[in-house]
Amino acid sequence: MSGECYSYFNGGIEYELRCDQCGTSFRCGDDSYFSWPVLCAAAEAEGWRVGPELEGRHECGECAGSHLARSGRRQFVPA
Repeated sequence: MSGECYSYFNGGIEYELRCDQCGTSFRCGDDSYFSWPVLCAAAEAEGWRVGPELEGRHECGECAGSHLARSGRRQFVPA
């Protein structure tokens, strides 16, 4: 898990998701912070890579985009 878990005096829990590459925190304007799966789904909808293929790692949209660009360049074969 790339982030923190905060407990509140009333028993509530709030989660924070951070990019493993650059450390950027995911920001959203709703109550997704109260559920880890919902927070990950919201981040994925915003372009983050959070799927199981990353083995627990998470990448923001910018880092995910640069990762995809690098992997795309490796697959390029000139005609």
